[in-house]
Amino acid sequence: MVTPLPMVEDWSGDAVNLRLGNHFLLPQSPPPPFIALNETGLNQTRVHVPWGEYLVLPPHHTVLGSTPTLEFIKLPLDLSGQILTRSSIARTFVIIETAPWIHPGYRGCLTLEIANVSNTPVLLHPGIPIGQLLLLTVDLTDTEKEEQEILRGSYIGPTFPEAPTFKPLNEQLRKVGVRHPKVPVLPS
Repeated sequence: MVTPLPMVEDWSGDAVNLRLGNHFLLPQSPPPPFIALNETGLNQTRVHVPWGEYLVLPPHHTVLGSTPTLEFIKLPLDLSGQILTRSSIARTFVIIETAPWIHPGYRGCLTLEIANVSNTPVLLHPGIPIGQLLLLTVDLTDTEKEEQEILRGSYIGPTFPEAPTFKPLNEQLRKVGVRHPKVPVLPS
């Protein structure tokens, strides 16, 4: 399910174009000296860009954006998806597929990791076709189908961009035998 239904010209034999939404998460500026991959998360600023306006993405910067508040997707258990940058967008050296996989049973608006890898600022206008959703069939056994019916995961049902969520660092590293990980402290 893709809603609202994209226009006929947004569909091709193997993909559907998805449009950029108008909600973004911007990284902290100036950036912190490091990012710890633990439960504390990231300090990010939520920004709403009105329709008809734009967000300036500076060179060599990234932003989390919602693919559409325009398109909400819901995948059945026998389909997975992949989101790829539209080639016309990629030719401006903007990429979105840093986390391209969409699991069976996913529902929500996708959060895109949008990176400007060019040397020039790029204007991001909500509503532009930015990515292509490819759908792939998944062959599940009956047992796997029953297990999949319970939705689980970190990012189920979002309608706004979401910052990453992490388990406590001790819990993550205990699985590989690290009992007391060193955690740097940010200067005040």
